[in-house]
Amino acid sequence: MFPSLTHLGVNGNRISEWSVINELDKLQSLQSLDCRNNPLMDTDKNTETVKQLIIAKIGQLKFLNKSQIFPEERKGAELDYRKKFGIDWIKAGGNQDPNKNRPSEEFLAAHPRFQLLCEKYGAPEDGELKKEEPFSLKHQLLSLTIKCPDKPDQKPIEKKLPDSMTIQKVKGLLYRLLRIPGSELKLSYESSKVSLSSVMQQYMNSDLIQNNTSCHTAKSQH
Repeated sequence: MFPSLTHLGVNGNRISEWSVINELDKLQSLQSLDCRNNPLMDTDKNTETVKQLIIAKIGQLKFLNKSQIFPEERKGAELDYRKKFGIDWIKAGGNQDPNKNRPSEEFLAAHPRFQLLCEKYGAPEDGELKKEEPFSLKHQLLSLTIKCPDKPDQKPIEKKLPDSMTIQKVKGLLYRLLRIPGSELKLSYESSKVSLSSVMQQYMNSDLIQNNTSCHTAKSQH
């Protein structure tokens, strides 16, 4: 089915059922999905939770709603999906013993990738099976407010990125957003809650010495 389709935009299409997202996983070449402004995105008060569910359901996605999906984010989303629906899996006939693992057709229809995730990470352990377990990934994201003093007309840009993201990758992101080469970026950091590790601070201090164009970023932990 559409073997060459790599990008799909379905924003504003009144999509409200997860079954539609399940079907998109069958598009093996699909790398980019834009599904903003659909009722589905409002099924949880935390839109980040909905995004993580979509990431876990579509295994080949590289971009979701114009944002890159980093490996750490995918792993976190898939692990938490496995925990979030683990109790439903057991109630439907799932079992940590492969010889006894027989989830119902209804469960597999609602969660087509669940078995694959169990093969990838192992079946969820008893201690992981908690109702309404919040996505651990949201505790690993930093909220960034990106400001560029040399471009006064540029509105501040809000982004959420993994706290393990390197400065080099941040520079790559800023180049895509602001079209300023990394060699010309001068980064500074502010936070009322979090201090940078000494290693990262030294890295950024070296950037302050070497680079010319200033791009001020303020971070706070989400």
